[in-house]
Amino acid sequence: MITDNRSKPSSTRLCLKSRDEVFFIDLQRTLYIKADDHYAHVYYASGVHFMVPFSLGRIEELIITTLGADSFMRRMGRKYVVNTLRVFSVNTVREQLCLADDQGKTETIHLPKLVLRELIDDMAP
Repeated sequence: MITDNRSKPSSTRLCLKSRDEVFFIDLQRTLYIKADDHYAHVYYASGVHFMVPFSLGRIEELIITTLGADSFMRRMGRKYVVNTLRVFSVNTVREQLCLADDQGKTETIHLPKLVLRELIDDMAP
């Protein structure tokens, strides 16, 4: 079961609760979340990485419930949810999305051109 730890919609901290465990995800610190079957890997901008026993779809549902559909967290294809505030560059030719971490390094994610094109259209002024 996934629950929000607060009733405030302005919270950016998710609480993922199962029978025996609880995990907290700070979305503002999150660079991206990557699907891995019925699990998800959370990558923070600080370099911290951890796995949670919840699917990406379930996490996405809670993000939408907590932040709304137009939040800074965005589903990118089947495998990723990314923090759009961390987008450094988008290259549709190379099919790459680069995200900047807190140390000034970039993380590159390979995504289909169509997904990247939609991101460019939504983000570019």
